[in-house]
Amino acid sequence: MAQTASRPLVEQASGGTPIVVSGLVVAFDGPPVIDNLDLVVDPGAFVSIVGRSGCGKSTLLRTIIGLEAPQRGTITVDRDRARIVFQEPRLLPWFDVLTNVVLGAGDLPDARERAAETLALVGLSAKAHEWPTRLSGGQRQRVALARALVSQPRLLLFDEPLGALDALTRIEMQRLIENVWSRQQFTALFVTHDVGEAVMLSDRVVMMDRGRIVSDTDIPAPRPRRHGDAQLATIEGRILDLLLAGGS
Repeated sequence: MAQTASRPLVEQASGGTPIVVSGLVVAFDGPPVIDNLDLVVDPGAFVSIVGRSGCGKSTLLRTIIGLEAPQRGTITVDRDRARIVFQEPRLLPWFDVLTNVVLGAGDLPDARERAAETLALVGLSAKAHEWPTRLSGGQRQRVALARALVSQPRLLLFDEPLGALDALTRIEMQRLIENVWSRQQFTALFVTHDVGEAVMLSDRVVMMDRGRIVSDTDIPAPRPRRHGDAQLATIEGRILDLLLAGGS
């Protein structure tokens, strides 16, 4: 089941945009953080990236969206329709929830109406005029998700967005993200330390080690999925074995 990336690019068949990374090298005053990496993500796919701390997962996301500059290689992606969700919600405390979401709409027409509809999508219509400091951690992360979604992105990058949440809230957020993705069909690239979370959400789980992709595992389980499913647990175990073995 595990195999090395990359995959052939298929014709776009959904609302998502493809990602093509070829020969990517990124370094910061030392050995490469990303080392001659190739990756293809099909439009509308949900792909998770796992690996040990420092393996280059977050750097890869930041480089794809243009927050870091590569030393070598090419990235083909529609950045104009791409957004990123970080682990910290990064809400502006002097604006209410609705206005924080409006900020993500840029100069789109009917921004407030779009923001209100997106808050409804993530289940927070009742909190539209609350201050961010009055929200729970899970609610703040829902606002951050709404702010990213309001512009109707074709690519959504997630940099460990659920890492700071408690277990039950994390499961709720996983279900919300899967539901929104299945409805809007954007391309999703999701970085996480939690292999179970990656398997639950993804079409593919890519493992990185020392700046390279060392395995690429399909997740053929049908959706919707449930925690504790035997098929998912078997796949999770195989990926964990690879991770503990250093990706070999």
